Amino acid sequence: MKHTRQDLKIMQGWSLERKIRVTQTRIMEWYMRYDGQVFISFSGGKDSTVLLDLARRVYPDIPAVYVDTGLEYPELRDFVKTKDNVIWLRPRYPFPQIIEKYGYPIISKEISDVINGARKGQPYRLARINGELLDKNGKKSIYNCENYKYLLDAPFKISARCCYHMKKAPLNKFEKQTGRHPITGVLACESKLREQSWFKFGCNGFERKRPLSQPLAFWLEEDILRYLKMTGIPYAPIYGDIVESHKKDGTPILKTTGVSRSGCMYCMYGVHLEHEPNRFQLMQVTHPRQYDYCINKLGCGAVLDYIGVPYRNQQLEVDHC
Repeated sequence: MKHTRQDLKIMQGWSLERKIRVTQTRIMEWYMRYDGQVFISFSGGKDSTVLLDLARRVYPDIPAVYVDTGLEYPELRDFVKTKDNVIWLRPRYPFPQIIEKYGYPIISKEISDVINGARKGQPYRLARINGELLDKNGKKSIYNCENYKYLLDAPFKISARCCYHMKKAPLNKFEKQTGRHPITGVLACESKLREQSWFKFGCNGFERKRPLSQPLAFWLEEDILRYLKMTGIPYAPIYGDIVESHKKDGTPILKTTGVSRSGCMYCMYGVHLEHEPNRFQLMQVTHPRQYDYCINKLGCGAVLDYIGVPYRNQQLEVDHC
């Protein structure tokens, strides 16, 4: 392991100015290691917008690569078009084919993978979903996830393969064809898997089987918003304005008045943790055409019903009565 949880906590507590310096240093290390044969993985989201700005302040000609999956908010896609030197890629298969063949992405990548593997009889994943996995001390492992055992009986396929086929596969192909190495804008705080990845490889994973740079890994959501507000650089309008708010204990924080996340519109990862109105309830108001396609045509409504997540905007339906 390159880092510990304590390392991450310390770095997440650094000032924004120090985080900027360290991130740009990691970008320069990556750029120089590969003689400039690198690229920014650019989604149009706020994290990758900050990453692209930081990188191009040092290397103005560094290319960005965008995977046009057809699943992004239209505002994001339009925003990407405003950036120079962006290479557009497309996945080999459309989303409906992916969910038909592999299954729906629900709860999280980790849980979707566990359910998929347990259904295939894989011992490790069966142990986790049954709550039987033990740690090295013989105690129940923190990686058990028996709360989601009910998903084994779900009347639909579940898989974490969507992200690979829609985004990673096109990028992997681009890397092989060009010899360029990616710089991504993921944050360790976003998931346990990303956190564990940072512990093992740090920001610049030179020793990975597929070398990968994640120079924003130790940033927090608050840092991203503060950077956007401080620099005044354009960002996708889907987020709305960046405004000051307060936590329950009175601590000041920044938040967006629009969507809080801007990944694939139809992705169900994490929606069970959102307060209402959740992403689908908001989508019903802001993007009714995409909402109808997602909920009714793709069958996401039935999936959300099964996991107990509301997706109808009650206020909107009352207003239309």
